[in-house]
Amino acid sequence: MVVIESYHQGYQWDKQYYQAILDNLTPQHEVSYFEMDTKRKPKSQHAERADKAWQFIEQQKPQLVILADDNAVNFLHQRLDTSQIPVVYLGVNMNPREYHLNQHKLFTGVLERPLLKRSLILIHRLLPQAQHRKILVMFDQGNTSKLAADYISKQQSSMLSDIEVSIVQLNRLEEWQQQVLSAKEQGYNAIVVALYQTVRDADNRSVDAEQLLKWIAENTPVPNFGFWGFSVSAEGNIGGYVLDGYHHGTIAAKMAAKILAGEKPENIFPVTDDLGTFMFSRQGVEKWQLNLPKEIEKQTLWVD
Repeated sequence: MVVIESYHQGYQWDKQYYQAILDNLTPQHEVSYFEMDTKRKPKSQHAERADKAWQFIEQQKPQLVILADDNAVNFLHQRLDTSQIPVVYLGVNMNPREYHLNQHKLFTGVLERPLLKRSLILIHRLLPQAQHRKILVMFDQGNTSKLAADYISKQQSSMLSDIEVSIVQLNRLEEWQQQVLSAKEQGYNAIVVALYQTVRDADNRSVDAEQLLKWIAENTPVPNFGFWGFSVSAEGNIGGYVLDGYHHGTIAAKMAAKILAGEKPENIFPVTDDLGTFMFSRQGVEKWQLNLPKEIEKQTLWVD
């Protein structure tokens, strides 16, 4: 079995879902992977990386392919459909009909959707009382960010009336730094640092994502929350109601196991991963003097 990663093994999301795949499918099945590395490599190289991924698939001759995240799906779904190799996808933010995945009989998988409404309700409860709350949601300009931001924009009409949500998509490090430093004076009560892995510096070099997140945590004038579990740490986001990469990977791995056992992909309906986890950093909660409601504290996964 082959896993084609849109990103790379050092990225926490990839680490989490890949570990879930290994835990659920080995040692019964042999698992290998290929990194397209599209968060760090410029877009001009993405098609070339996809070609190398396809060469890897042809060399491995797998019984099944897992396509992880939108870039892998976007570049490889047509070739895989033609090849007649069963496919499980995960981390897909685009509507699968946009990729025509609904027409691919040997495809099924897991859709990824930011847990916006539950996240905002939680942030609303944790912030000091105010008549009107203003929250800034920050994304980079990667493909996943564009899809997630678009999804969130469409959800806003059903948001709580007393929360104003502003979404920004920024590509340059200096833009990120300026936006964070000015958040309080712009009237924001909190920021959500959503996706930040494709930011580039003044010389167009890829910025170390963890260093950027650490800088934000140290310099933000308002509390910084997250939508994804990989961003929550003592040196990162405080926490939130987040998507968990390990849980996401487990759903995909169980689908793959069924197919490898003989079940037809067309009989396994795609699902949306909408089961979030309350996750918080103790240091972050203490720094911002947040009081978690008792029922949430009991369910919280604490990270250091």
